[in-house]
Amino acid sequence: MNNNNNAVVQSTKTQLVELFMDFNKLDSKAKVKTKEKSTPQQKLAARRAIEQHFEKKRLEHDLEDYWFDG
Repeated sequence: MNNNNNAVVQSTKTQLVELFMDFNKLDSKAKVKTKEKSTPQQKLAARRAIEQHFEKKRLEHDLEDYWFDG
C-alpha cells in the first residue's frame, strides 16, 4: 500500500512540474510579445521627452539672450 501511495505522489509531482514548465513557457512567450509591442511606444515616448527637453533648453537660452540684448 505504501509503494502505491509513493507512486501516486511521484506521479502527481511529475504532473505538477510539467504543468509549471508549460505555464512558464507560456508566460515567457507572453512577455516577449508584450515587450515587442511596447518597445516602439516606449521609444516614441522617450524621443518626445528628449525633444521637449531640448526645446525647453533652447527657449530658455533664447529668452536669456533676449533679456540681455534689450
